[in-house]
Amino acid sequence: MTTIVLDPGHGGSDSGAVNGSSFEKVFNMDIALRAREYLLRNYDVDVIMTRTADSSLSLPTRTNQANQAKADYYCSIHINAGGGTGWESYIYNGAVSEKSVKAQETIHNYVMSQIRPYGIKDRGMKRANFHVLRETNMPSILLENLFIDTTFDLHLLQNKMFLDTLGNAIGEGLARALALPKLTVDVPLYVVIAGSFSTLENAHQRRLFLRNHGIEAFAVATEVNGVTKYRVQSGAFRNRDLAVVRLDVVKKIGINDAFITTR
Repeated sequence: MTTIVLDPGHGGSDSGAVNGSSFEKVFNMDIALRAREYLLRNYDVDVIMTRTADSSLSLPTRTNQANQAKADYYCSIHINAGGGTGWESYIYNGAVSEKSVKAQETIHNYVMSQIRPYGIKDRGMKRANFHVLRETNMPSILLENLFIDTTFDLHLLQNKMFLDTLGNAIGEGLARALALPKLTVDVPLYVVIAGSFSTLENAHQRRLFLRNHGIEAFAVATEVNGVTKYRVQSGAFRNRDLAVVRLDVVKKIGINDAFITTR
């Protein structure tokens, strides 16, 4: 089975780029989790996350994790800064395999085809001497998903519908680049819901509480009997036993309204 490492950049004391109350590390995690869920829901693939909570990780720790797992592909998720606008991708600026070049082309072109209707500028396929591209033993890519310090881009990053589009596009781009086999049976995803709220603000408070305890979480808008609810998702698993373990962890920190649902 193909193994993909998704690396949400920054985390913990390293917030990445910041604009007011918006932090790159939070957007990186949100996008990576959406891409992971899309891949697990649709393809026969193993996905490793370098981090699943708001924790600090050194660059060598991230690449060593991927190398030790003998992963097939590495994808680092970031948000840009510096007053520009748009979306861009990077591979290593040294010697790389033809597979790496082709994968970048496939991922970049597919993602842009999905997000261009939002008015997003294509900043192009680029190369750089980034640690995560240089020190990984497998083909790798780094994605810069819009600019946190540009109003137009930030508004999109704060739009959950856009984040769904972007996360799904990254997942599908990876699947096409690596020729992943589609799931031949309808395998459910067991999703841990750590609370359901009428307001997005309350959902974000629950999300922050979970992340402060080192537990991955993000808010998802959903329709329940024609009413919009904001559910806080804390993990998606193919194996129900793993979902039960996560549910127990969530309940042990005092969230008694958590439950498991399927997709």
